[in-house]
Amino acid sequence: MPEFVDTIAEYIRRHELLTDGARVLVGVSGGPDSMVCLAVLHQLGYDVHALHVNYGLRPGATADASLVQDWCGAHSPPIPLCVKSLDAEVRAEQKDESLQEAARTLRYDAMGRRANEIGAKVVAVGHHRDDQAETLLLNLVRGAGPEGLAGMPPSRPMNANASVRLVRPLLDVSRDEIEAFAEREDLPWRDDPSNQDSDYDRAVMRMEILPLLQKNFPGATDSIAQAAGLMREYVEETITPILQAHWEDCYQERDIGGTLQLAPLRERAPVWQRRLLLKALHEMLPGAPQSSAVAKELVALVDAQVGRRVEFGGGTVWRERSVLWFVPEERQPEPVHPPVPVPWGEDVPLPGGVLRIDPLDAPPETLDTGDPNVVYADANRLVDPLSVGTWQDGDRLQPLGMEGTRLVSDLLTDAKIPSHRRDSVYLLTTDEHPAWLVGHRLDHRVRVRSDTTHIARLTWHPHERPVP
Repeated sequence: MPEFVDTIAEYIRRHELLTDGARVLVGVSGGPDSMVCLAVLHQLGYDVHALHVNYGLRPGATADASLVQDWCGAHSPPIPLCVKSLDAEVRAEQKDESLQEAARTLRYDAMGRRANEIGAKVVAVGHHRDDQAETLLLNLVRGAGPEGLAGMPPSRPMNANASVRLVRPLLDVSRDEIEAFAEREDLPWRDDPSNQDSDYDRAVMRMEILPLLQKNFPGATDSIAQAAGLMREYVEETITPILQAHWEDCYQERDIGGTLQLAPLRERAPVWQRRLLLKALHEMLPGAPQSSAVAKELVALVDAQVGRRVEFGGGTVWRERSVLWFVPEERQPEPVHPPVPVPWGEDVPLPGGVLRIDPLDAPPETLDTGDPNVVYADANRLVDPLSVGTWQDGDRLQPLGMEGTRLVSDLLTDAKIPSHRRDSVYLLTTDEHPAWLVGHRLDHRVRVRSDTTHIARLTWHPHERPVP
């Protein structure tokens, strides 16, 4: 077995990246790194499957896919290959991301899904020693902390539940070694022109900065990659355990996202506060950027007014009474729903549930239903036209048993309704004034009195969803 392959096999063993004969999905672009990664893992006897993603962003994209298809198909039996066509331009526009960020997100999402489809617990990519040096330098000039200066790990979870791991078997070999192996083995590959496009930071680092360092400091690339490895060992043995202890004291998982408790968070030194905030952002809103500017925004939110929020890619962070609530994008509040008519005795479907008002033939045995979603009112005081829609700033209601009106926003704050859930609360309104903050407070003016002759039952059937 060639020395190059032995080196990779030893790296896999040392870092426990793969078990013997494991099924592994390899992300293959058609470049030398990914083609060598696929070929070496195949030689080592792993059950390899390949995934190629075509973004259709350049004329040579179809040729890249054909190269990978031909090489995989030339084996007996053929190496299983899945080719995905994904639109990075559309995602970049929708998510306000750079084209590279959008493509990377689509690629990793596709690899995770494909791994689950074929029952692979591991996804392998072709990052190598030169990539590691570039990553450290890029993180350094961007002002990264210790974790950023540790570069890329040999292995990490691909998703939050760690059902699939991403591994980098080539991280201990150089680009020159990879291309030399590819030439010896007569492996085909295609170069990606974007790797030399100075519009991209990594290309500038690869084509200009590192060659200059190598010229003036021979062996600089290897030394920088080695420094990343040493820093990773230090981070994993010292910083990570301490951070985890702080995390367990401050973090609380919720059905919707998660929260950092403000009291214990404030007890931590500023450096740990920032790190905990960024960790929560990474765990709950993985699409959000990790930077010192973002950390500063989150720190400011700690002492902001209740109800303040910061929106990021992937979700929103809300300042609640005693916590910062990290709410993923898919659980954001429903949009404002304009008022719609409420006919008597008919279901009124709304995005959050179904409202209904029924006149009763006889008074109930008790007005206390024990359910905030079912209340009784004086039917004669529910003056048509009745309408229901999401409440708006400035709306006021006279709570049952109280004199004078109060802002709906204050009532929801008193009820400790999280800020990110308030926008989906509905207000039933008569022709003259509000009648019911649906599911929360009845207006005093529509209450059942001793002289009430006709009673109505107001019922709210909310759609089922997790409630924190």
